Amino acid sequence: MIDGENMPDLARRLRDRNVFAWNFDPAMSDVVTWRSTTLAAVRGALGVEHVAMPSATHLAEWADDGLLGQHLQLGFSNGEAADAYLLRPSAKGPTPGILLLHDHGSFFSIGRQKLIRRPDEPRETAALSDEWVARLYGGRHIGNALARRGYSVLCVDALGWGGRAGTGYEGQQALAANLMQFGQSLAGVVLQEDLEALTFLRHLEGILPERVASFGFSMGGARAWQVAALSHYVKACVSGGWMGTLAGLMQPGSNQLRGQSAFYMLHPGIAGRIDYPHFAALAAPKPALFLSGREDRHFPEAVSAEAFRQMRAIWEASGAPDAFQARATPVGHVFTVEQQEDAIAWLDRVL
Repeated sequence: MIDGENMPDLARRLRDRNVFAWNFDPAMSDVVTWRSTTLAAVRGALGVEHVAMPSATHLAEWADDGLLGQHLQLGFSNGEAADAYLLRPSAKGPTPGILLLHDHGSFFSIGRQKLIRRPDEPRETAALSDEWVARLYGGRHIGNALARRGYSVLCVDALGWGGRAGTGYEGQQALAANLMQFGQSLAGVVLQEDLEALTFLRHLEGILPERVASFGFSMGGARAWQVAALSHYVKACVSGGWMGTLAGLMQPGSNQLRGQSAFYMLHPGIAGRIDYPHFAALAAPKPALFLSGREDRHFPEAVSAEAFRQMRAIWEASGAPDAFQARATPVGHVFTVEQQEDAIAWLDRVL
């Protein structure tokens, strides 16, 4: 039988019986062995054992009250090109780097502009950018705030947003299907490009390569913990508004049951083998901050709390219990200025 959310009985049985063979189990392995073998297996299944350096074309630059910005076009190893903003403090000297990853939000006409605001943005784009940050980010462009705190920030349009926008929400299914016909997943394409963008950032002149972090909210939060889990070069991670167990998220009303946006999180090569919190915990023992909203309808508090419980156990087994931080605040699916300030202060301490 198939229910009203297109969940067949088969999918429910798989959800309820699956044991995730690649999850950490202290009865089966020590955490160091688990991380080494599982990380290799996940990288191999996702095809990201080797990460290329993207090319870069300089398109424009601007100055904004102590900040220097550049509009770049990155050329990825898959042949795709993506617009990116790089925002840096104008003061001389090397800085830490932040790979800042934008959200989904079912709003596709802007990507990088959701997080970084340039003063000479075209009027229509500027209005969309300001409206978006008012809706999700407390009226503040977090990329600009990070740059003013001394970080160099790179934000790139993911496939489907900004200069790479398709046909909107309903077009996601076709976008995913057209990639699947060649053995590619939408989530895998985004992940590969994020890893290449990270490589570009850490090799930039003036970036301290040992002090690079990933940072994002919502889908950007999921992208942040994936990059942190898979790359040795990410030294810290801030992830807001995206964490739960698969079983907890595959419940009535969840976006995970609707297709469309869910394709940006579905990796066929590891599906059913490792649960989300264990994938994220491949980043242990790196410093990681996870922020959630107790009233987030997409990630209910009980679902996030269970995921964080499992992750905390892995960080504890890794010998770094204090490196993992999970903080819930009484908000919905938003990233408030208070949460942003908490995250930046935490980065200042660990990075």
